[in-house]
Amino acid sequence: MKFKTMVRQAHRRGNRKGFTLLELLLVMAILVVLAGLGTVAYTRLGTASNIKACKVQIKEIKDLCVAYKLQMQTYPRSLQDLVVLPSGMTQAEWGGPYFRDAKIPKDPWRNEFTYSANEAQDRVFVSSNGPDGAKGTADDIPGNNDQ
Repeated sequence: MKFKTMVRQAHRRGNRKGFTLLELLLVMAILVVLAGLGTVAYTRLGTASNIKACKVQIKEIKDLCVAYKLQMQTYPRSLQDLVVLPSGMTQAEWGGPYFRDAKIPKDPWRNEFTYSANEAQDRVFVSSNGPDGAKGTADDIPGNNDQ
């Protein structure tokens, strides 16, 4: 008799259809954890790629300022001089616009770049305020060690 009872119970369990509430909650919890991990990884990748893109843009702007200096014997007063013909010059003297579409690019966070030049040291300083858009914070690119 004991054997028959066990067979009946096993047979009843084998015929059940669907999942228990506990099984569904467990699967949902696993999916939520995986989605959370994926979101964090995606956000970090996006931030890192924006920083790299910003550094490339800064290098391009510096190179264009050097090209301007080779043409004009002085660095531009502002980045605007790279896209608009400075007053008192001819188009042949200027050699610009230096940017495609005659527009100064913005950083990946849609902010203006900060620009200054030091003729005495023969250096150009270009930086971005970074993701937070605030000047002088830790996320500024390239920050204090500008070259």
